[in-house]
Amino acid sequence: MWIGWFLPPVAAYHAHDHSCGWTNKQVLWRRLRQRADAVLAGATAWSRESWVDQIAEELVNCPLGVHVIELLDAETKSLDLSRSRQMGFGLYNVVSLWNIALTGWPTFGLLHRLCRRAFANSTGTHRPARGAFVVRAAQRARRRYESNASRGVSDLELLHSLEVDLNQLRSSWFARFDGGGAPVTEVATRWLGLDAMEPSCEMWAELATLQRQLRHRFELPCASGARRLDGAVCPGCRLAAQGFWLDERRVAEAALAQLGLPGQPEEPAARAAERRAPGAWATATVLTSEDLFRSIRHDGQGGSEDWEDATAIVLAYVDALRTLAFSLRRAGRHGAASLGPLLVLLSLRQGEALPQEARESLEALEEQGLIQLLHLPIPPQHLWPRAWGKLQLWQPRGYDLVLYLDADILVLDDLTGLFRAAAEGVDAAAALTRSMMGLNGGVMLLRPSSHIFHALRASLEELPSWKGLSRWTGRPWWNTPPETSNGSDFGSYGDQDHLSLSGEASAVCGRDEAVRSPPNEWLATSFRFAGELQPGGGCARQPWQRAYVDVRDAEPGSKQPLGTFCTLPVGFNFCATAGCLDQLASKEHHLALESLSHGWSAGRSQALPVQVLHWPGALRKPWQRCLSSTRSRLDELWWKTFQEACLEAPKAAPCRVKCFD
Repeated sequence: MWIGWFLPPVAAYHAHDHSCGWTNKQVLWRRLRQRADAVLAGATAWSRESWVDQIAEELVNCPLGVHVIELLDAETKSLDLSRSRQMGFGLYNVVSLWNIALTGWPTFGLLHRLCRRAFANSTGTHRPARGAFVVRAAQRARRRYESNASRGVSDLELLHSLEVDLNQLRSSWFARFDGGGAPVTEVATRWLGLDAMEPSCEMWAELATLQRQLRHRFELPCASGARRLDGAVCPGCRLAAQGFWLDERRVAEAALAQLGLPGQPEEPAARAAERRAPGAWATATVLTSEDLFRSIRHDGQGGSEDWEDATAIVLAYVDALRTLAFSLRRAGRHGAASLGPLLVLLSLRQGEALPQEARESLEALEEQGLIQLLHLPIPPQHLWPRAWGKLQLWQPRGYDLVLYLDADILVLDDLTGLFRAAAEGVDAAAALTRSMMGLNGGVMLLRPSSHIFHALRASLEELPSWKGLSRWTGRPWWNTPPETSNGSDFGSYGDQDHLSLSGEASAVCGRDEAVRSPPNEWLATSFRFAGELQPGGGCARQPWQRAYVDVRDAEPGSKQPLGTFCTLPVGFNFCATAGCLDQLASKEHHLALESLSHGWSAGRSQALPVQVLHWPGALRKPWQRCLSSTRSRLDELWWKTFQEACLEAPKAAPCRVKCFD
């Protein structure tokens, strides 16, 4: 009977995602949890303030947040049995007690208080039945956790054992609960305590104690959500993130074993040096205000903790850029030609500036020779800094070819062969996604051109007027943008889908937008497609590209091509996250697996058949996995490189990402 009692948002909720708005809502989530902690401690009374309503309006993917808000509301009024769905009891149908424990949300403590109050109101006194089977099961779970922790059991084994115990507890609880057949009006009472004769309030008390112990072990004392008291940056210092990544590590390792991919690439063989004009090739990345300040509020009401979080994100990205640049230099040691330092294009809005710590670090890394800073002109009001920064890659600056790389990338192999292969006849190149249906812009090879630059900028200006449905998604190319203060800010489709060639969800005028805009449209209609880039040079169409070709050729462009574009082999943009690896191992994306098996490294002795690792996704960066037991072998490659880069860190640019050391 209870199977049908779901929160409306639960259908969109992923049981293993404890983030509750990890990026653009991070500050509000932390504020809610801190307020709930204070209410539980008796330090403050609960009141429904405006920021709470702001959270409640945008919690489509976070029923845990809905649950906590409704439980806090219930603290100030009578328990409303008719609102049991809104209170979130249906959440337990799809989310395990273990996952809720790992969120760090004070859910169990609030449930215990409500349970005690509910049965005190109904019976006059509250004497929990200590012999209740669910109470005994919760006690066993907590005691086993305490025993394992005291014996020095590894974090991975400790959490796995706890997961087993709590899943058994929930199964027993559900079996008892489902057998009663109580009417819907009694749902809340039954979820709180099964029934008045055998209440399970103490079960919630045991789970609340267990959650406090987890937070004590796996959370760091932070000045903000991502800044430690000692000034170090710890992007994953919250219990929620470590629990999420523990699951991902299991999935990733199983997939890597099935794919037969080891975790350590072989050193490439040394190549004879070639003479080549300096500055002909370059690698570049873009650092923008969206990367830097996406965790803080833009309404002017953010506090000091908000700015601490923003600074922490900036410094984490500086360390990511350091690691990327170091991996490029290390991989190129045996190459035929030096690619020089990594170009870092800084794209900030009017009035925005990097924190002093970040500025000093970037300047010190430039003096060290790892990076070269390029301060871009302030972007036009109607273009987002990211779109503006990537647009600037097409501006001629003395380079024949520029390879753009996202900051969440690690280079494993020398890339000069890629430049040589594209030296003639290729104007743009990017790798297909795992579905082989669209291009991902995390890695882009392009030939700077004033003609292409102006054509692309003009198309960005025209984008809001495009009509009809996208051939790629079947959805409208443009939704009416929300109202803005100046009426001209039409969003960042140019970055994610139009300019950088990827098909990720776009942010329109600072708001998350569910509708996706057409990936690859400008490239597909403005360039001639020649196939996949070949090691010996030139491009050739491949069997695994047939899905992309079919969609791309559905409405061929009629205008004169601006140039030729090719796809890059999958190994030059290999998605290293658990979900990607699992899809490859399960053969859900068999064409991508076929492409990888015939990739650039075919016939070579290199152990790992990829050249570039990429970690897309806000919650999936390797530097966020602070607990070593949450890292896959590919994550460990990033950490190893990061630590090697830190050994050479200038005094003015110390490595700031630190975890449980």
